[in-house]
Amino acid sequence: MAHKKAAGSAKNLRDSQPKYRGVKLFGGQKAVAGNIIIRQNGSKYECGKNTYLAADFTIHASIDGVVVFKKKNFRRFDGRTYLKTVVAVFPEVERGKLKVESPKLKAESLKPKAEPKVAKEPVVAKPVAKKPVVKKADSSLPPRSSSSAQNDKSKAEKVVAKKPVAKKASAEKPAVKKAPAKKPVAKKKEKSE
Repeated sequence: MAHKKAAGSAKNLRDSQPKYRGVKLFGGQKAVAGNIIIRQNGSKYECGKNTYLAADFTIHASIDGVVVFKKKNFRRFDGRTYLKTVVAVFPEVERGKLKVESPKLKAESLKPKAEPKVAKEPVVAKPVAKKPVVKKADSSLPPRSSSSAQNDKSKAEKVVAKKPVAKKASAEKPAVKKAPAKKPVAKKKEKSE
């Protein structure tokens, strides 16, 4: 017999050290060259300008400046797009040079400046070519329906729009009007009883 009492075995008493991942410098904060901006597992955030990626996916600043976060679309090999956050560091000198104008000031700067008034010469009217005269319909005829009157107006407008064409000196045969062909009328047969 055993003289010692059996002790229970524990399988769940282990724990890993904390990794302290996450964003260390946020947008607008100053970064010194070599500073850690983000500690991450995998490339959740992408490197932008003036940053580099370490072996454990930590993003570092490569120059002194200000941290900037932006969203950017990336394309996979199969054509699908996905949105990722890009981390960049811009020098403070560049940031100070950027001028932010209000929309009101911007609109005023875009307006053309008033030019000094100069006396204008009088405008001389150019001679206008006369339009060809269109004969009006005979008033002794009975009035037509409204649709035919509209057709006549459109025809008259077309005549005015056409330019007179010089006739060629070629021997053209005069057009001969043919009488409309009459259809033969079928004779009715009478029924005899």
